[in-house]
Amino acid sequence: MAHIRVRPNGRIQFDLHLYGQRFREGTKMTATPKNLNHAKAQLKKMNAEIDLGTFQYRDYFPDSKKTGKFESLQRTKHPDRCYPFFDSFADEWFDRQKSKWKNSYKNTVRLNIEGYLKPIFGNTLINEVTLAQVEYYRQDLMEQLKSDGSRKLSNRRINNIFWPLIAMISLASDEYKFDYPLRRYKALKEESADSHPMTIEEVERFLAVVPSEWHDYFVLRFWTGMRSCEVHGLYVEHLDFDHRLIRIRQNYVNGEICDVKTPKSRRDLKMCDTLYEVLSRVMTSKTDDSPFVFTTPKGKPIDTHYISQKLWYPTLKKAGLKRRRPYETRHTAAVLHIAAHENPLYISQMLGHSDTRLLFDVYAPYVANASRRDGSAFSKMMMEGNLQ
Repeated sequence: MAHIRVRPNGRIQFDLHLYGQRFREGTKMTATPKNLNHAKAQLKKMNAEIDLGTFQYRDYFPDSKKTGKFESLQRTKHPDRCYPFFDSFADEWFDRQKSKWKNSYKNTVRLNIEGYLKPIFGNTLINEVTLAQVEYYRQDLMEQLKSDGSRKLSNRRINNIFWPLIAMISLASDEYKFDYPLRRYKALKEESADSHPMTIEEVERFLAVVPSEWHDYFVLRFWTGMRSCEVHGLYVEHLDFDHRLIRIRQNYVNGEICDVKTPKSRRDLKMCDTLYEVLSRVMTSKTDDSPFVFTTPKGKPIDTHYISQKLWYPTLKKAGLKRRRPYETRHTAAVLHIAAHENPLYISQMLGHSDTRLLFDVYAPYVANASRRDGSAFSKMMMEGNLQ
């Protein structure tokens, strides 16, 4: 049972006797009539749960160091409750999996667990998480709106939030031998990301007004389609001027050098005459001893946020161009290479794609006429064969 006591300092204290042990938890509430009434209401609820056998120490004292002791006694008394709480198992699962991930992805998973999953499921035994709970919470996230009325979280973002939960419960069901409750769970259908590549004329307008010291940096991005993290992680030693190759070997993400995104992303790009001249000029004008090809004016590695806020968006505005993500340099490179009738296999390899399917699924519609994929070539052939 639980009782209320007032300590000599005038603060309210809960005194609980559970499983033959005494638990005392102090509060910061002074013993005013209002606070006492509030404490008595809590006490009534506690005792009701203790009588029903549903009392969980962490529900009332989530930060208490005595929670572990209570749960140990509870499991000894009730072997059927020998399942971990979600928050404890989430921490264990994360520690077991984190060695498989890059630091940037590790941080993303941790933020999803701490920011979205633990607040909802943390105090639930891992075997008591239900499909209904998961789907109701997912619906709540889908209904969250920004100030402009648009959705706060996309389907892709929500799927990324929930996949650690699915993985945890699947593993726990195997290890603790309970029925997996999410067999009928289906991920949300993800929307295709819209791309907004630039035309040749728009690229010219952009390069005409970008700060001169960053002109060559953006030429490299528009000409090769390299990802931001690949350009920012490019070392001087990765430029092979003898064989005219740019060797993509690493990424720079969140202040750290890490492996490339996929095995196919590890590739060698050919330097055309333009890139050879641009990169030669960059190396000639380089005054710092940094291993990076491109650095900030202070000689530091480039941060993606710096490029976006200090260069990309201001230059778009100055050039009178539609606002779009810096990632559109990659889409632009793909579209312009297709329009120039380059070999699709070459373009896919340049971008680090595993095959050409993505190339045509995403980019081909933007260059239908330029790449003669509008049916005109077929019509011309049929007309020449008198098959009208």
